Amino acid sequence: MSLQSEIPSALPQAAPAGSFVIRHLVLVTGLSGAGKSITLKYLEDMGFYWTDNLPMSLVPSYLYHLAAGGEPNVRVAVGIHLRETGCLSSFQADYRQIAALAEQCEVLFFEANPETLFIRYQETRRRHPLAQGRTVQEAILLERQALEPVRAIADLVIDTSRTSTPQLKDRLSQLFQEMLIDRRNEGELTIFIRSFGFKYGANTDADMVLDGRFLPNPYYDPQLRPFNGREEPVIRFLERDGEALAFLDRLQSLFDYLIPRYQKEKKRYFTVDIGCTGGYHRSVFLVEQLTRRLRQQGFTVLMRHRDLHRDPPKTADD
Repeated sequence: MSLQSEIPSALPQAAPAGSFVIRHLVLVTGLSGAGKSITLKYLEDMGFYWTDNLPMSLVPSYLYHLAAGGEPNVRVAVGIHLRETGCLSSFQADYRQIAALAEQCEVLFFEANPETLFIRYQETRRRHPLAQGRTVQEAILLERQALEPVRAIADLVIDTSRTSTPQLKDRLSQLFQEMLIDRRNEGELTIFIRSFGFKYGANTDADMVLDGRFLPNPYYDPQLRPFNGREEPVIRFLERDGEALAFLDRLQSLFDYLIPRYQKEKKRYFTVDIGCTGGYHRSVFLVEQLTRRLRQQGFTVLMRHRDLHRDPPKTADD
């Protein structure tokens, strides 16, 4: 639901103590070409009111404008591009003011590597918003550098370098599923655990990257090679060796230590990547097993296998 109507400028800029103007606010920001527009359209489909390219100074008035309609449990998404003069220098102060108006407020920061962004601009033939007198490559690097302070305070950084539009929508669906069915509690930590293949490059948005390449490789058994880490032949192979289970026991102990401390610090999201060479056997097994263990402990865990869609490995590079 896009409301692009005129926003009254005389509305109050702060909510009364102990009250909120809206229920849930998502500020969508990050690098140009990294997926912000797709995200806003997706959130519209999920029932969010949304607007794009609104100056931070006008967001409070916009929220009051929506709340004046009297609809309960208003959910709002705002695309923030941070291009206007002085916006970056006042971002933290503006954000504190805006966050106080929502029962739940999150900043999602979208990024991709420079090579991917350059290709996207070539394919769409769009002009980068910072390209005045600069090449596209220069504009991309300038924006990345300028937005580092915003990235540092984001609740969640999402790297779309190796993510197609359907895959991004799938991740957004995972991200918001708890909220959409009203099961999210204040202070709850959502854990993302992802498998990937080092041979295809690591993500840049993980809080922690773990390497499973020291484990025995099912690839070298021709009978196991076609099966992935979710299938019984590979599961039995890795469990039989014992190293994988010992690694999982130590990871579980690490998470038992870390999660309460992240919760205490009000961290909302924790993204963990586990890789093997091809992202098909060992890392998939580890992600599946660690997710199962943490869910059994009552934690909210979402998982993704980034490279499992690729064809089964046929060379010794797996």
